Amino acid sequence: MRWKWIIKAVVVMLIPAFSHAAELSPGMKINKSNIDAYKDLLPESVAKRVATGDYEITVGEIKGDMSQVYAPGFYAASSKNKGRFKVDKDGGIVEARTGKRITLPYGLPFPAVEASDPQAGTKIMWNFYATELQTNTQEAMWVLRTLKGHSVEVEVVGKVARFNIDFNTKKIRGVKSGVSYMENAIYLAPADLFGTVVLTWRWQSPRKWDTTWTYVPSIRRVRRTTSANRSDPVGPTDYILDDVNGYSGKIEFFKWKLIGETEMLVPFLPDEPEGTVVTFPRKGIPAPKYGKKAFMQPRYQVKWGYEHPAQKKAAWWPLNWVWVKRPVYLVEGKSKDPYYSIGRQILIIDKETYRIHIKLGWDRAGDFWRTQVMNQSYYISPDGELSASAAEISFVVDEKRNRASVSSRVDPKVNPTIFNLDIDASMFTSSNFLNYGK
Repeated sequence: MRWKWIIKAVVVMLIPAFSHAAELSPGMKINKSNIDAYKDLLPESVAKRVATGDYEITVGEIKGDMSQVYAPGFYAASSKNKGRFKVDKDGGIVEARTGKRITLPYGLPFPAVEASDPQAGTKIMWNFYATELQTNTQEAMWVLRTLKGHSVEVEVVGKVARFNIDFNTKKIRGVKSGVSYMENAIYLAPADLFGTVVLTWRWQSPRKWDTTWTYVPSIRRVRRTTSANRSDPVGPTDYILDDVNGYSGKIEFFKWKLIGETEMLVPFLPDEPEGTVVTFPRKGIPAPKYGKKAFMQPRYQVKWGYEHPAQKKAAWWPLNWVWVKRPVYLVEGKSKDPYYSIGRQILIIDKETYRIHIKLGWDRAGDFWRTQVMNQSYYISPDGELSASAAEISFVVDEKRNRASVSSRVDPKVNPTIFNLDIDASMFTSSNFLNYGK
């Protein structure tokens, strides 16, 4: 009974009553003096910190059609996929006609999701997965910082390259069949993690765990490692492996349920550091060094609270974020793994772009535990043929311990994210993956 009451209470908490919300205008501030008029547009954990003065929200505006934020070819491919796929009993995705799992074609697998469909939550997550893998290949460098007061307690720096098989615009040859994507990751800091390289293969089979190999410099050996640790922390930070872009685990390993549709305020990085306008899609920068069709994200300036303590905001709060009211899905996820540390999570997902902006997590006892908030950005290749999306910055708050970690892909310390780069599939083999660290 207690669990059912919690679910009902959370749904009520998250679905705003907009008849009571005041009007919004670009540039206005939502802070502790007026949060009561706008708290229905925010998750409770965010609204509470606005009320205490930890956060102050600047309202922004989007220029561009968010229903057409991806490349025209992506939407054309999505239309061709209508009715082609269905969800199986494991939460996997199969062809409706044959019942078989095939290598998924480019575009959204479920371009039209009906809220009344019992499998709507799972279909939304598969659409999210399609937006993740739409650029064929990607290389991202990132920095994670765990904060103590307004100081950086620890910093983790890494670089990751991904080669997609599902949703690729090309036919991939020379890759072991049944793989969804392959990924190399190398840690560059701190010193005790430096040089650690991890290779991951994600399988198309709905019940098959990821296959991972890890090279640990201290023992100078490559070891086959368990992949049943997706909720383990990333080094000494508050992030877990599945926090990348909101969710990076296997779709099939969770039970997903659409629990609501509404409008909420979600964050973006503005075009100018002190501006309120957000223009999408953003033009990618040609990166011919990495391939004829490669392009990279532009840099945007971020002002964190820990860098400006005089502002008296939470150390992890991005001071120059702007928040825009967007239509969203509320998708509940429960892990099928009884050892997964998050008992239940709710993802706040943009209805038009299928990107995650906020993740709320409860522990196994049913107590509220963590809040992850991220912006999303949308890029178009210089020739207009490919698009990409990514969370440029984010933070995770451990609400029980009142501490947090922040993540950035646009930090001056790291290289910009590169999309659609030319990279040999052989680098993602157990015999060659160490070359990524050289």
